[in-house]
Amino acid sequence: MRFSLTSSFIITVFAFLLTLGLVVIVHELGHFLFCKLFGIYVKTFSIGIGPKFARKKWGETEYVLSAIPFGGYVKMAGEGIMEEIQDTGTWEERKYPLGTEEGNAEAAGQDDHIPPHRHLYSRPAWQRLLVFIAGPLFNLVLAFILYAGLVLSNGLQNIPFTTVGGITEDSPAQAAGFQVGDRILQVDGQPVETWGAIEEALVPVELRKTGVVPSAAVKVNRDDQMLTLEMQPVFDEAAGYWSLGLEVWNTTVGLVKKNGPAAALGLQMGDVVTSVNGQAVTSFSQIARIINDNPDQALQIVWVRDGVRQSGSVTPELKETEPGVMKGRIFMEPFFTYEKVGLGTAIVLGYQRTVGTIRVTVRVLGDFVMRRLGLDAVGGPLRIGQAAGEMLSWSFSHLMYFVAFFSINLFLLNLMPIPVLDGGHVLFLLLEVVRGGKPVPERLQAIATQVGLILLLLFMTFVVVLDVWKVTGH
Repeated sequence: MRFSLTSSFIITVFAFLLTLGLVVIVHELGHFLFCKLFGIYVKTFSIGIGPKFARKKWGETEYVLSAIPFGGYVKMAGEGIMEEIQDTGTWEERKYPLGTEEGNAEAAGQDDHIPPHRHLYSRPAWQRLLVFIAGPLFNLVLAFILYAGLVLSNGLQNIPFTTVGGITEDSPAQAAGFQVGDRILQVDGQPVETWGAIEEALVPVELRKTGVVPSAAVKVNRDDQMLTLEMQPVFDEAAGYWSLGLEVWNTTVGLVKKNGPAAALGLQMGDVVTSVNGQAVTSFSQIARIINDNPDQALQIVWVRDGVRQSGSVTPELKETEPGVMKGRIFMEPFFTYEKVGLGTAIVLGYQRTVGTIRVTVRVLGDFVMRRLGLDAVGGPLRIGQAAGEMLSWSFSHLMYFVAFFSINLFLLNLMPIPVLDGGHVLFLLLEVVRGGKPVPERLQAIATQVGLILLLLFMTFVVVLDVWKVTGH
């Protein structure tokens, strides 16, 4: 057990640093490359914040690895108050604050050797805008590349079974006369070999947005008798998707999380679960419901491996599956196969996944702002690390999906119009344009940025405290 705990801790720390490292490096690289593109003088490129423990100067820029991994910065000449904030905690703090006569003179003295035309605020507004938004945009591009790359390398997920494992009440499937155990052979005369092929044949992709999907003749094998059932899909207005009411018979174990209860029980990919807690099961959602409803309760699971019946007891762990919702989990996935796709398809699917993640994140942020979600929905560094570690315990691909999701979150958060964030810089720039090219007074920018920084630090402190409370259970 000591080794297990130690290995879990190492996995979590590695996953956390890899997640933060990727998104921070890519974000700061966006700012840095656009500075170089427009000839803006970059003093420092730092991964991390606070004290500098590794530094090397190449050309005009000092490249730094700082002690605190929660962020980074690109320090540009003539950046004003942001240079003072970036110096905080580096043991290179200024003697006087910017906005005062002494502070302005001190800042000017540090930039004496830099030509004025290479200062940030000497560049046209459109160039500064691109510099400010380049970091968040690079996070967005990172997410898209990861999503598309994962689809290209892993393939398109599919379920290689065509037997019905569940039927929803008052659904098109029930109206058509389907029964659990029916094996679907054809849809409108076309053979089907995967569950995805069945769904696509019943609700063709090109018809999904038209609002009209015709009925289909479905040939099934029921107890060695061939039957043809007429299925009419129905669009569920409330849910926003086409409803069939069919569930696949898939009780085969797929990926099993390392160090989880299912792994401890000995379940392996390819095992077929036949009963849970004395109940025969015909679908993975049925397995999940029993496990979800019985946290911290010993359950008897029966499965078949290579024709041999095996059984054992497992105790689901109580885990938060969504904000405020606790359920039992043993950490195993249903069985899938993967169909290789071309680059074009991977790009389309990567784009769709990126847009979908943005929509979900915006909706969650809206729920948070409108107070439909409580503060317990907020995750800080501890919970991010915990989530990253859990994803890596599943697989490296799971971790990369999490990195993509996290990168999109940073893309959106950094564009919020809060001074000290990239969105705050954009706000000041837009005000400058509205004022006819007259910048917002530096003193006002300094005050607003300092207030934004204080509020951000207070919020981060609160989130860390909440993290400790959630992770430790106290």
